[in-house]
Amino acid sequence: MGRDKATVLLDGKPLIAHVFDVAKRVFTDIMVVSSLHTAVDGIKARVVKDILPLPGSLTGIVSALIASDTDYVFVLGGDMPFITAEAMRYVVEAAAGEDIIIPQTEGGLEPMHALYRRSCISPMLAALGRGHMKITGLLALLQVKVLPPDPVFFNRGVSVFMNINTEEDLRRAERLIRRGGDRGDAGSGPRRGACD
Repeated sequence: MGRDKATVLLDGKPLIAHVFDVAKRVFTDIMVVSSLHTAVDGIKARVVKDILPLPGSLTGIVSALIASDTDYVFVLGGDMPFITAEAMRYVVEAAAGEDIIIPQTEGGLEPMHALYRRSCISPMLAALGRGHMKITGLLALLQVKVLPPDPVFFNRGVSVFMNINTEEDLRRAERLIRRGGDRGDAGSGPRRGACD
């Protein structure tokens, strides 16, 4: 977009605040991984710097894993305004010891709405050292549970994976919000319980 997406306003609120407000319904310990910020206005979460000056989500994911004191870290893109607590709980509750629990759509895997175990740190660092920046290149090396498409991944008809990359995406999200697209209360699938 040519500007910091985290602070782009959507419906009068920074994009990252839309994500944070839903994530805090599920998780008590939230961190923001950023190479641009040391703090984010209105977000009460620690900010972690990328561990390497390399662009891409893989750098952010491994930075979060290293900074975490839990075995698993749920990773969300900071530009996904239609996420739901229910969809996050669904992914978390699917974990049974795998390294990665990741949803799949018709468009492919969704690495920015997935659960990662700290066991991923070494393979991720090795991949970055070799210049491999895609998470999909690591899947053969790790124990992965792929979650098939499910109604839980929709928020009143809008994919929870929808992210904002362009001004047109931003305008589309504004239209969806105005027409009543919810911003995190529940997906259209059945209730799945709670997350510790």
